[in-house]
Amino acid sequence: MSRTDLFSRYTQLYAKAQAREIVPAGPFVRQLTDIPRKQYDVGLFFRPTRTTRTAQLYIGNPIPSEICEQEGFLETDDATYLSRTLLSKFRTLDFLRVVISAGGVCESKQERVDFLKTGQRVIDVILRKLRNVMHLAEFGPFRFDRCVKTLNEFLVTDLKMDDVSVEAASIPFTVANPQYILLADNDLIVIDDEPRVPQGEFFLVGGLGYTFDKTEGAVSEARLFRSTTDLSPQGIDEAYIDRMISRITEDFQNSLHSLVFADVWKKGSAKPIGVNFGGDLLVKAEPSSEIWAGVFEVYVKSPKA
Repeated sequence: MSRTDLFSRYTQLYAKAQAREIVPAGPFVRQLTDIPRKQYDVGLFFRPTRTTRTAQLYIGNPIPSEICEQEGFLETDDATYLSRTLLSKFRTLDFLRVVISAGGVCESKQERVDFLKTGQRVIDVILRKLRNVMHLAEFGPFRFDRCVKTLNEFLVTDLKMDDVSVEAASIPFTVANPQYILLADNDLIVIDDEPRVPQGEFFLVGGLGYTFDKTEGAVSEARLFRSTTDLSPQGIDEAYIDRMISRITEDFQNSLHSLVFADVWKKGSAKPIGVNFGGDLLVKAEPSSEIWAGVFEVYVKSPKA
């Protein structure tokens, strides 16, 4: 298929110029993008009963998992924290806890006061949103731990692979080094050893068309279009977009194509629809795309976030 044919096939992408994605999705977690956190780090910890596995959804930088075991105003050698339990022993959830990190140690009394005021404001907003969701009598949004799993968990538990198979199947993921893979059912596979996922709001900036030549075994890619939407209020300009896209086009086949169409997806029902790199770059396969030809939609996170 020629580039002209590809362009004609995917012109509907223009209509999505103002599209945005908030990942992870869900009536509770997707509302966290507008909490008044200033530049503090915020982590939501979910732990189900009958297990010690704790999943974290975070904004900014991830919070050390051991901090979620404690409650109240906490100070370590590295940072100052505020930890509060939002739900406790709620159905099959052991706890849902929010932790705010100052990102460093609050040295003065005024710094501590400012941090506590902002932290309490964050907690108040999250509690209000939480009550809105609970009003629907739907528990599912609070089981975030069910939708995120590590790559090793996915390969061993879901696909029943042995050690040798796991090592071989992990190669495309190791080479591409994504932060997480978004599956069609909104589950997420994280490459890190901990089940934690960054919350992000992403804006569509363009599309990458590709064709796979099975004779030469090479992938050719070309950027098909740029969004005409003015994203400058979000700090997204052409130079920023070019830098983001270059991260995947420099080694397109190994960083993206071979990951989305890896053999491992044939072993189960889970299918990838998106890949996140570095927390700020989201690439989603257009639904009709397949291994031989298609388009990857490119979304970026605002550098102001």
